[in-house]
Amino acid sequence: MSPGRKTTITSLLLTAVAASCGLHADEPIDFGRDIQPILSNQCYACHGQDPKTREAGLRLDQRDAALKGGEGGAAFVPGDSKASYLVKRILSEDPDELMPPPEKKKTLTEREKKLLIRWIDEGAEYSNHWSFEPIKKISPPEVSDKKWPHTPVDHFVLNRLEKKNIEPSEESDRITYIRRVTQDLTGLTPTPKEVADFVNDTSPDAYKKLVNRLLTSVDYAERMTAIWLDNARYADSNSYQFDNARTMWPWRDWVIGAFRQNMPYDQFVTEQLAGDLLEKPTQQQLIATGFNRNHGYSIEGGIIDEEDRVTSANDKTTTAGTLVLGLTMDCCRCHDHKYDPISIGDYYSFYAFFNTSAEVGAPGENGRKQKTAAPYISIKPGDKTAPLVMIMKEKPRETFILKQGQFDQPGEKVTTRTPEVLPKFEGYAKNRLGLAQWLTAPENPLFARVTVNRIWQQFFGIGLVKTPDNFGLQGDRPSHPDLLDWLATDFRENNWDMHHLIRQIVLSSTYRQDSRHRSELDDPDNRLLARGPSFRLPAETIRDQALAVSGLLTRKVGGPSVRPYQPAGIWEDLNAPKSHAEVYKLSTGPDLYRKSLYTYWRRAAMHPGMAVFDAPNRDVCTVERPTTNTPLQALATLHDPTYIEAARKLAERILKQDSDAQVTRSFQHVLTRKPSDKELTTLKNLHRDRLAHYQKEPASADKLLSIGSSPTEPTIDRPQLAALTDICLAMMNLSETVTRK
Repeated sequence: MSPGRKTTITSLLLTAVAASCGLHADEPIDFGRDIQPILSNQCYACHGQDPKTREAGLRLDQRDAALKGGEGGAAFVPGDSKASYLVKRILSEDPDELMPPPEKKKTLTEREKKLLIRWIDEGAEYSNHWSFEPIKKISPPEVSDKKWPHTPVDHFVLNRLEKKNIEPSEESDRITYIRRVTQDLTGLTPTPKEVADFVNDTSPDAYKKLVNRLLTSVDYAERMTAIWLDNARYADSNSYQFDNARTMWPWRDWVIGAFRQNMPYDQFVTEQLAGDLLEKPTQQQLIATGFNRNHGYSIEGGIIDEEDRVTSANDKTTTAGTLVLGLTMDCCRCHDHKYDPISIGDYYSFYAFFNTSAEVGAPGENGRKQKTAAPYISIKPGDKTAPLVMIMKEKPRETFILKQGQFDQPGEKVTTRTPEVLPKFEGYAKNRLGLAQWLTAPENPLFARVTVNRIWQQFFGIGLVKTPDNFGLQGDRPSHPDLLDWLATDFRENNWDMHHLIRQIVLSSTYRQDSRHRSELDDPDNRLLARGPSFRLPAETIRDQALAVSGLLTRKVGGPSVRPYQPAGIWEDLNAPKSHAEVYKLSTGPDLYRKSLYTYWRRAAMHPGMAVFDAPNRDVCTVERPTTNTPLQALATLHDPTYIEAARKLAERILKQDSDAQVTRSFQHVLTRKPSDKELTTLKNLHRDRLAHYQKEPASADKLLSIGSSPTEPTIDRPQLAALTDICLAMMNLSETVTRK
C-alpha cells in the first residue's frame, strides 16, 4: 500500500471514529473511568512503568513521559487527535504498525478507540487512579422516594436506580429476613421460636432488636472469626512436605475474644500487626501478633534458614498488602509492577517492616529440630507443659532489594517506608507499630475502603469493588464509589465500630429486598443492587446449620482444634516418612460435633467437607472464596456421616414431640418457613414410600440408623425413624438449604 493511500485511509477512519464514543455529548471523559482501564489492559505491559519490559522507549502511564514520547516521538498532541501518533497507530490497517501488535493477542474495540480519540481531543488530561485519591467526605444524595430508605446506604443505591428509572425489588418477608441475617451474622439458621418471636414483634424497632441480639452473641464472634481465619491464613499445621502440627489456636481464640468485645477495628489490626511493640504489652497482645506468624514453616532437613526466613517475610508483606491495602504487591518482588505505580523499591521498603522478625523456624511436634523456635509464649506462664504459641519479636536487620527476588542476591539498601503513591510515611516510628498508625490515619485512602468493601462482600456475596484483593489498575471500579467512600468515612468517624458498620448494611432497605431474579434487568451480578443478595453458603455454615437443627451442635467456645468425621486414608497420602507422619484421630463425644471453626485445618490435606465447598487451604491470605456448584457437593451432603446423623437426630427430635405434622415441623427446622402445598404433598408421598420400604426391609432401617457415633433413641419405632430420617436428609440437600437468599 502506498504511503499516500495509507494516509488517506487513516484520515477517513479517524473522521468516522471520532464522530461517536458511546458517551453523551455533554458527559466529559473521565480518565480513571474511561481511559486508564484501556491503557492498563492494552498498553502498560509494554509501555508502563517497568523499564525492563518497556518497548520503543515509550511510557504511557505518566502524562509527561507520554508527551516526551519514545522512538516515534510524542504519543499524542493534546487537543489534536488527527496529529497524534498514538491515534495513527491504533487505526492503522498495516499489521506492522497496528497497536497493540496482533501477536500480543490484544485488540482495541471500536468504542475504546473512540474514547481514546475523544480524550485526546479534550486535552488528554491524566488523574490518579481512584483508589489512591483521598476518601471524600460525602453526604447521602437526595432521592424522590422518601419512604424507601432505612439507613443512609439506601440513599446512594436508590439515587442510582432512580436515575435509570428502575424500581427496587419489594421487601422480603420477615421469615426470609431473619433467616438471611442470622446466617450472615452467626453462620446458623434461626430456631422456630426465634422466628416466631420476630414475626410477632410489632414494635417499630423489631429489626434493630433482632440485629443487636445477633451482634452480641458468641455465634457472631465465631462467624466473624471464621472469615478472618481465611484472611490471616490460619492453619493448625506448618505446611510444606511434612505439614506437621503446631499450636496456633490460642491466637484464633484471641480473635474470637476481640469480636466478642467488639474491639475497635483499628485496635484489632494494630494489636495483630504490632502488639509486641506497644508499651508494656499484655500476654493477649503478644498472642495477637501470632497473626504475623500464621504462614507456613518448613522443617525439612535441607532447607536454607535464610531462604526460609526471607520467604516468611515475603508472606507477611504480601498478606499485609492484600488485606489492609488491597494491592497486589507480590507482583513487585522481582520487578516494578506492570500496571500499578508500585516499584520494586516500594515493595522492599514495605517488606522492611516485616524483615525484622526474630523467628527462625517454628515449634513442631515432629520433624527436624529447629536451631530455635523463638519467639513464642506459653499460654500459661510457669507451666512447662502448657502449649507454646508463636508471637512476634523485633530483631534489627538491614534490608536490601533482592535481585530477581533471590534471597542471596542483595542489591540496593532500603529502609522502612510505604509506597510512594500513597501518603508519606512521616512522623511515625519506623516499625510495624508506625505502619499500623499510618494505615489507620485519616489520610490513608485504602485501609478503610478495603475494609468496608470486604464487609459489604460478606452480606452481598460481592463487594462494591468486585476485586477485594485488587484495588489497583487491574482491579474493578466500585459500582457505587460515593457509597464506598461514605461507608469508609462513617466507619472511621464512628471509632471503627464494626457493629455500627454492620447495622448500616443489614438494616438497610437495600439488604432487605427480595432476592428473586428480575428478568427485565440485564444485571446478573446485581451491581445495581436492585434486588436482594443470593449466593451459596460457605462450607462452615452448611455443616454447622445441619448440626444445629439436629440438636447435635456443641456450643463450647475456644480451645484446641477437633477432628470430625473424615474418610480414611486422606492424611496417609502425604509424602512423609512414617516416623514423621501425622495420624488422624477422630474426636469423640461433644468434640465430634463442634462448630466447623474448630475443625483441625491441615494445609496439605484439609478436611474434605470444607474443601468440597470451596474453603481455601490457607497457604496464602484469602479475601474471597470462589463459589462453585458441583456434583461432589451433593454427594457430600447426601453421604457424609455428618449429614446422615444430623438428619437422624432431627427426626428423633420431631418424633419424640408428637406424631402430628412431622414433615411440616421438620421442614420448618431446616428451612425456617412452612412448606408450600406442593412441597408438602411431594414430601409426604416420599415419606409414605420410604416408610413402606423400611417396614418391609427392617435391616435397611437398621443400617441407616447405625450411621454416626450418637446413640439412637430406643423408644422410637425404627422404620418410622428411618423414614423421617430420609425426609430430613432430603430437606438438608435442597438447593434452598445451602443457599443464602
